[in-house]
Amino acid sequence: MARTSALVPAVLLGACSWALVSLLSGHARTESFLTGAPSSRGRRTAMRGFKEDFADWRSSLSSDEKSLLLKQAQKEFDKKFRKSEEMSKDLPEEKIESFSKILQKFFDSEMEDYKK
Repeated sequence: MARTSALVPAVLLGACSWALVSLLSGHARTESFLTGAPSSRGRRTAMRGFKEDFADWRSSLSSDEKSLLLKQAQKEFDKKFRKSEEMSKDLPEEKIESFSKILQKFFDSEMEDYKK
C-alpha cells in the first residue's frame, strides 16, 4: 500500500507537467515535426515514365544478357568471380546507349523537380 501511495504523486506530477507543456506549445505550433512536404504530381508521372521505359529496356534484353546481368549482380562481392572473364563481359553498345538515354531522361526530370 505504501508503494502505491508513493507512486500516485509522481504520476500526478508527470500528467500535470505534460498537460501544461502541451497546452502552452499547442497553440504556438500546429504543424507536427513529422509532416512532410507535399508531393508533386509531376514527380510521380516522371517515375512512372521511368518505370515504363526501364521495363521496355529490360524486356528488350535477351535471356543470355539477363542471366549475365543477374550473375554479375549476385556475385559482385565474390573475389574469385571478380577476377574471372565473365565479370568483365559487357552488354552490347546499343543496349548501354539506350539505357543511358533512359537514365538521362530520369535525371533531367529530377533536375526540373529540384528547380521547382
